[in-house]
Amino acid sequence: MTPSQKRVLDEYGIKSIVNYLRKSRQDEEREKKTGEDTLHEQKKLMDRVLSSYGIPYDQEPEIGSGDKISSRPVFQRVIKDLKAGKYDAIAVKEISRMGRGSYTDMGTIYDLIIEKNIYIITPYKIYDPNNPTDLRQIRFELFMSREEFETTRERLSGGKVNAAMEGKWVAGRAPFGYTYDQSKKRLEINEEEAEVVKNIFDFYANGIIINGRRKLVQFRALSTYLNRVGIKSPRGGNWSPSPLRNLLANERYIGRMKYRTTKRTPNGKQVPRPEEEHIVVDDAHPAIIDMETWQRVQNRMESREKTPRSKMDFEPCELAGLCVCKKCGKKMIRQYSVQNYKRKDGGITKYEKEFLWCTNAGCTFVKYRHIEEDLLLTLSYLKDLDDTRLTKQLEQFVVYSDNDDKPVEDMKKHINAKREELKRRMSFIFDKYESGIYSDEIFLERKAEIENQLKELENINLEEREEDSKEINTAVARENISTILEAYHAAQHKSDRNEILRAVFDHVMVEVIEKGRGRIPAKHAIYPILKANLFKRGILK
Repeated sequence: MTPSQKRVLDEYGIKSIVNYLRKSRQDEEREKKTGEDTLHEQKKLMDRVLSSYGIPYDQEPEIGSGDKISSRPVFQRVIKDLKAGKYDAIAVKEISRMGRGSYTDMGTIYDLIIEKNIYIITPYKIYDPNNPTDLRQIRFELFMSREEFETTRERLSGGKVNAAMEGKWVAGRAPFGYTYDQSKKRLEINEEEAEVVKNIFDFYANGIIINGRRKLVQFRALSTYLNRVGIKSPRGGNWSPSPLRNLLANERYIGRMKYRTTKRTPNGKQVPRPEEEHIVVDDAHPAIIDMETWQRVQNRMESREKTPRSKMDFEPCELAGLCVCKKCGKKMIRQYSVQNYKRKDGGITKYEKEFLWCTNAGCTFVKYRHIEEDLLLTLSYLKDLDDTRLTKQLEQFVVYSDNDDKPVEDMKKHINAKREELKRRMSFIFDKYESGIYSDEIFLERKAEIENQLKELENINLEEREEDSKEINTAVARENISTILEAYHAAQHKSDRNEILRAVFDHVMVEVIEKGRGRIPAKHAIYPILKANLFKRGILK
């Protein structure tokens, strides 16, 4: 120990030191480029400085980097020890290593230094909390470190915005289905993962495959199916409904990139900007999903078609997803059991019990097959009516739901969405042409392609469809009812019969008029609601 160092120790009365080691942002960048362990180098430097004083010190390395005290557990522990009087001084490579977070954090550090008379030891100077000049320098260093951090963040944020506007990927790791091309700063298709994405979109748009047939399902049933056929999630585990919904709604799979920009509130907190202020770039990277499949999936997600929720171990039964309790409005489920009765001769008689049940206590409970028979009788009754009476009955029974009664409105929405999409693409190729990215040949080729698609949209005639959308055609209705009845009796599988009934019935309300007793079944009434599909030819195509 040199005389000057001994004089310093005698003057300050320092007996214990905590050496706080933390990487700076520059250290992390240097590690990426050179591969060296900057924390180890920092430790070697501070060891040389502190060992010369001959005072005991403890090492407290912080592996992670963070601008806030709340994100640095080691420094939180150091503050706690300083408050408890365990150390007289804190050693750091630079004052900024203690923190460059919010001004509240800096105030916490500064107040602690003054309150507990904490000395700060750096390789070049010992800062005395009793010296006004040293305190001024500490305040300056803390303030400048925060300003440097803000400047760096603004520069990085501005760079990301500019890159995003060029269609480059700046939103972190590459999403599932893509890999990141470091040289181009863009996404490229990962063929193996993209195949999984295509399968998921296909299953949701066209149905999963059960016994060689397609069946439309929603997210929970789809996730169950994917897990059973061995298709892993992006993290290598099982699928669940929420990630599936997010994947199917993400526009990156049609080549569109959205970058969520942020703004700073008066108190300095960063919050996302409104969605309309996000950066949106079409054709930023190769699309995995074609627009037709994408639109079909989005339409299904918006309309959430009524599909029976049944376990994938079994085929749905005939009335799955159709019957609703009139008393409470809850969907009814099938309850099936087999009860064994012992006869007097010692033999066993099996009695099958099959009911349609509302799970609310004290609600509807009826024989399953009685409802099935009543629905078929209703169709037979309608088929045999004359035109006048049939028209009157259909006016009462048919409902125009979001899925069945407004095909023209749905098509208009689809056309408008497609038109807006084409306009955005047209604007995008003009921008690329004006910036010199597209040659004359590529520009004219892509412009002509979009113009042709716009012309095809304009040629779609919706007026005739709108005129006929709600017309009751008794001849077609009667023909379809006959087709339904024939197909139902000819069907071999329960799931096929369910699909046939669902083609014509939107839902059926069931009401118990008188409860059953023992083997006497309950008396009930049904209120069938028919779909507008009944007026379209080829109802079972």
